[in-house]
Amino acid sequence: MYIIIGYVIINMASYIYGEIVIMGIDIGSTTTKMVLMDGKNIVDYTVKNIGVIVEEEDILKMVEEFNEKYDIDKIVATGYGRHKISFADKIVPEVIALGKGANYFFKEAEGAIDIGGQDIKVIKMDHDGNVIDFILSDKCAAGTGKFLEKCIDILKIDGDLNRYKSDNIAKISSMCAVFAESEIISLLSKKTPKEDILMGVYESISNRIVPMVNKMKINNIVFSGGVAKNSVLTEVLENKLNKKLLVPEEPQIVCCVGACLMV
Repeated sequence: MYIIIGYVIINMASYIYGEIVIMGIDIGSTTTKMVLMDGKNIVDYTVKNIGVIVEEEDILKMVEEFNEKYDIDKIVATGYGRHKISFADKIVPEVIALGKGANYFFKEAEGAIDIGGQDIKVIKMDHDGNVIDFILSDKCAAGTGKFLEKCIDILKIDGDLNRYKSDNIAKISSMCAVFAESEIISLLSKKTPKEDILMGVYESISNRIVPMVNKMKINNIVFSGGVAKNSVLTEVLENKLNKKLLVPEEPQIVCCVGACLMV
């Protein structure tokens, strides 16, 4: 059990209960995820729509909510905001955590694609989830979750994105997020259907990812991150890669689970 007094956390579980329960905290650019694991089992998890701007005090409140129900023995932090968690027992890079998490959900996995809020990660790993190589695309917002979110805002689309699907794909040629937005506005002015434009956005995102995957030369690929919940985009990407992607039931907690396994 963690006893939290201000910003001081005292670990009591190993003295009282003897069972190790690990909490993984993944602070990304747009979301914060927490997972509790007891050995190899996921006990509980939460996903909050607040990212790296989150304050440590808010993270502590979230930990306290878990602490009321579970006896947390250790905390491992990962993600963009991992260094904000001063009370973590261990801090690990998200790329390494991604490999371990992908391997946890799919033992046959050889690699993983993670579309985050601000970047795209493609990794190659061994059968134990150890990262052999990786590519990180973080110099431009194109292809990221934030880019998709911005496009959806421009299109004024609400609700389930999986309802918007079309065989007509609007052409969005620019790989720059700023210019792509201008193209979308131009397409709207020409009364191009929103679903056609959205398919064009998916095509643009996939065109950015495919060369990264091909360079890694991987099969049995885990697709993680919130964007992986979009079944239409997943289908477009699969068609581009000519590969079936492995999508966990909750794709946003893959790095978090990996962090738990790195104690």
